[in-house]
Amino acid sequence: MITKMSRRAEYTCEIDIWERSVMKLISFISFLPFSLMLFLPFAAYGEALSLKDCLSAALANNPAINEARLNVAAGEQGIISAEGKHFPRLSLDANLTRRQDPIAYIPAQSAKISAHFSDGYASWSLMMTVPLYQGGQITTGVELAGLRTRLQESSLALTRNDLIANTVNTYNKLLQTGKLKAASQASFRALDEQRKNAQLLFDVGRIARVDLLKIEVQLANEKQRLLSLDEADKTLTATLRFLMGQQQDALPAALTPADPLTMPSIEADFMSALNAARMNRPEYLVARYGVDEAELSQRVAGGKMLPAVNGFAGYLDQYGFSPGYQEGNWVAGINLSIPLFERSLYADYKREKIQKSRAGQRLLSVENQMRLDVQTAISSLEESRNRVATAEKAIAQADESFRIEQEKHKSGAGIMSDLLLAQAADMTAAANHTQALFDYNAAIVAYRRATGTLEEYLK
Repeated sequence: MITKMSRRAEYTCEIDIWERSVMKLISFISFLPFSLMLFLPFAAYGEALSLKDCLSAALANNPAINEARLNVAAGEQGIISAEGKHFPRLSLDANLTRRQDPIAYIPAQSAKISAHFSDGYASWSLMMTVPLYQGGQITTGVELAGLRTRLQESSLALTRNDLIANTVNTYNKLLQTGKLKAASQASFRALDEQRKNAQLLFDVGRIARVDLLKIEVQLANEKQRLLSLDEADKTLTATLRFLMGQQQDALPAALTPADPLTMPSIEADFMSALNAARMNRPEYLVARYGVDEAELSQRVAGGKMLPAVNGFAGYLDQYGFSPGYQEGNWVAGINLSIPLFERSLYADYKREKIQKSRAGQRLLSVENQMRLDVQTAISSLEESRNRVATAEKAIAQADESFRIEQEKHKSGAGIMSDLLLAQAADMTAAANHTQALFDYNAAIVAYRRATGTLEEYLK
C-alpha cells in the first residue's frame, strides 16, 4: 500500500514537473518574437530625417500651402487687371442684316443728299474708348487690388505658420514616443529578467505563485504599452508624412527622427513679444489690411456717385446690297455721365462705411487676442520649464529607488510588490519627463506662433 502511494506521488510530481516545463516552453515561444523585436535597432525601421528636412519637404510639397501660393499669384494678376483699366479700350464690331422690306440704313444727310435704302446691308466699326475721369474708381481699384494681394500673402504666411507649427509638434511627439518606447523596452527587459528569476525561486519554493503571477501581469501590461506605443508611432508617422505632402499608403513607411528631443533656451519678454507679433503675426496683418480694404472699398463706392468722362474715336464702314452702296465715316468725341439719383449707390456707400467700422472692431479683437496669446505662451513656457526640472529630479529618485528594490529582491530581503511598485514608478517618472520635454517644446511653438516668429525653425 505504501509502495503504491509512493509511486502515485512520484507520478504526480513528474506530471507537475512536466506541466511546468510545458508552460515555460509556451511562455518562451510566445515572448520570443516580441523579445526579438525589442532588440532590433530602432533606426532600422525607416529613414532618418531631421526637423529641417521635414519642414523643407512640407513647405515644398504640402497641397494647402501650394494652394495659398496660387491665391497670391491670382492676386498679382488682379493687380494687372486693375491697372489695365487705365489704358484705352479698342473694340471691333460687325453686323450683317437681311430684311423683308428695304430700310434707310444710311439716313439722309440733307435735302439734296437722300437716304440710302436696301433690304440687305452690312457694317463694321473700330472704336476706341479712353477713360478720362471715373471718380477715382480706377486708381482706387489698383490700390485695392494691391492690398488684396497683400492679404493673400498674409493668408499664405498664416498657412505657412500652421504647417510649420503642426510639423514641429508632430515631429517632437514622434521623438517623445521614441523615448517612451525605449523606456518601455528597458522596463520590459527588466521585468522579463525578474520573471525568469521569480520562476527559479518559485520552482525551489522560495516565493508564492501569486508573486510570480504579479510579475507576469506586469509584464503583460508592459507588452500592451509597447503595442500601443507602436500604433501611436505609426499614426504620428502617417501624420508627419501627410504634412510633408507625401502620398499615404495603406501602411506608411516608418520614419525615424534624427534630431533629439532637447530643451532649447529661449528668452521671453512681454513687450518685445507683443511688438514682434504686431510686425510679423499674419492674423494681425490680415485684420489691419482689412481696415485698409474697407477704407478703399468705401472710396470706390463713393466714386460711383461722381461724374464719369470718357473720350472716344472710331471708324464706321457701311455696305448696301440692293442696290449696292458703300460709305465710310469716322467719329470722335467726349462722353459725360452724371449719376443724378440711384438709390443702390447710396446703400452701397453706407454698407461700406459699416464694413469699415466692423473691420476696426475686428482689428481691436485681434489685438486683444494677440495680447492674451502672448501672455499665455509666456506663462506656459515658465510652467513647462519648471516641470522639466522637477521631472529630472523625479527620474533620479525613481531610478535609485528601483535599483535599491532590485538589490533587496536579489538578496531575498525585498518584497515583490515593492519591487513592482518601484519599477512602475520609474517608468512613470520617465514618461513624465518626456511629456514635460514635449510640453516645453510645444510651449516654444506656441510662443513663436503667438509672436509670428515660427520662421526661426527654418534657420
